[in-house]
Amino acid sequence: MADDSATKALIREAYAARHRGDLDALMGFFHPQCRYRLVGGPAVAETFRQPDGLEAVREQMAGLIAAYVFSNVEELGLTVDGDRAILHWRADVACKPSGRSGHFEIVDIFTIKEGKVASVTQFTDTAGIARVSAA
Repeated sequence: MADDSATKALIREAYAARHRGDLDALMGFFHPQCRYRLVGGPAVAETFRQPDGLEAVREQMAGLIAAYVFSNVEELGLTVDGDRAILHWRADVACKPSGRSGHFEIVDIFTIKEGKVASVTQFTDTAGIARVSAA
């Protein structure tokens, strides 16, 4: 198990890669048996399917990077407890295909395994994401 400061650095560096659109760097932070879940997601949009495994998560992240751009990102809190962490943040999110944007608050729950992100469960306003994503 990593110490709190290593886990915080891992999460912050992974999010920096995501926010700059660097898929290869982002995927370097994920464990081979990783999962990503946006709570309520698949009913909102196909973009938010819930993949398991590194290749499936990579495909999902590639789609998210292609569709959504973050700006004015602000970390509100990051707590680590053993192999679990919670990141509370907010950002302006622009959807490239629709040209719409909105301000979102997000909470991500992580499980860390062998110094990598094994799972992410993300909570945000999925109805708001559907609104900015609508054609």
